[in-house]
Amino acid sequence: MLFPKFSVTSLFLFISVFLYAQDSLWVNNINIQGNSITKEKIILRELVFQKGDIVASDKINMLIQKSRENLLNTSLFNFVTINYTILGNTISFTIDLQERWYIWPYPILEHADRNLSSFIRNQEWSRVDYGLFLLINNFRGRKELLKLKGIFGYNNRFVISYYNPYLNKSQKLGAGFDLDYLRNHELHFNVVNDKLEYLKISERYLRETIKTSVFFTYRPQIYTFHFLNLKYTRLSVNDTINKLNEQYLPGNQNQMDFFTLGYSFDLNKRNSKVYPLTGYRFYIMALKDGFGILTNESNSSIESILDIGFRLNKKFYWQSGLLAYTKIENANSFYFSEAIGYKNYIRGMEYYVSHGDSYLLLKSNFKYEIIPQKELELKFIPTEKFSKAHYAIYMNIFFDAGYVNSSYNLNNNILNEFLYSGGVGIDLVTYYDKVLRIEYSLNKFGEHGIFLHLGAPIIEN
Repeated sequence: MLFPKFSVTSLFLFISVFLYAQDSLWVNNINIQGNSITKEKIILRELVFQKGDIVASDKINMLIQKSRENLLNTSLFNFVTINYTILGNTISFTIDLQERWYIWPYPILEHADRNLSSFIRNQEWSRVDYGLFLLINNFRGRKELLKLKGIFGYNNRFVISYYNPYLNKSQKLGAGFDLDYLRNHELHFNVVNDKLEYLKISERYLRETIKTSVFFTYRPQIYTFHFLNLKYTRLSVNDTINKLNEQYLPGNQNQMDFFTLGYSFDLNKRNSKVYPLTGYRFYIMALKDGFGILTNESNSSIESILDIGFRLNKKFYWQSGLLAYTKIENANSFYFSEAIGYKNYIRGMEYYVSHGDSYLLLKSNFKYEIIPQKELELKFIPTEKFSKAHYAIYMNIFFDAGYVNSSYNLNNNILNEFLYSGGVGIDLVTYYDKVLRIEYSLNKFGEHGIFLHLGAPIIEN
């Protein structure tokens, strides 16, 4: 008796369609349009469906929504539209993209304060940096990133950075390198009354830092990301800094050479990396400075972030983030002890700075969608990469809390104290990953005011 010959793939498809014909569809084709620069394989990597998959008919809208969010989170596109057609037991998808502008050579004029509100309050124009920055995003259409930066003014800084996220055929392995040279005429060397103390000497540099690193990434699935980094640092400070703060570097040294090994794991299933409303994120990072090779000093730390957001109803959202940081080995120095007030701060306490051994930070946001995402045509701009914009506006009622445990410089008021603040704000979310926030805050000490910020009100890593 003769039987027709089937390949393994054909047999699998035949059985799958037969078993699920009543409520499932076979992905017959994926047509991609608008990617004049971006390689098709980069786009396909972000989709939660692929050609040849069997998909449930009642899950199609969810698959489209997740795939669209993933493509927008690459920061390669301003707009993404996914449509589909069904013919019998097959489904075909059409993806329309509007690519961003990827090459950004522009002059730098930025403040060197910890946040925009601090700069507005202090108005120290000597702390303004100027220079030139060349950013090439999506280099060669493969989502590679190339940065060249030269900064003068308050800080002198020169940076070259390159990252290729897709080294192998499966697009799971990535690698890159950084070279960063920085020197300062003005330097903060201590914290007194919860404020940074600065020293400026125009005729010589107070600190010089050289950092060079190589790093590797592994992304086995769309939402999981592993990062491994090996960095060498040479740090030199002027003798005047050591006299003003004997704990600036461990052992009152004026020069340190050390290696840093870091590993982080990031599981990020939030709907947006720019302004998340729903989903969750878990992040953990372990760092070790010094291995007894170039220095006997060592510093080890662990940082973790849990971020959760969900929709309460059609226009209301809740979003909370918790950060926990602790030192396992403590070099007991000012340089290695930054805490709340630098990268992450309590809203309403933007002017406060803390150094410590460990800390907790909680940020909670109750959001109301005033204006959902709208498209805007700026007809006076000749290119669609800028003329077609989008925006959304949210009201944000928030509560922040934090605690810094410190054995360092106990003369400051916010150390070893429960801290909290609350307030209300308006958030403008627009294209090219821009978020503008205007907030009114009231903190634990009864201080209040209006603060201006750039970026989403989330915890940063």
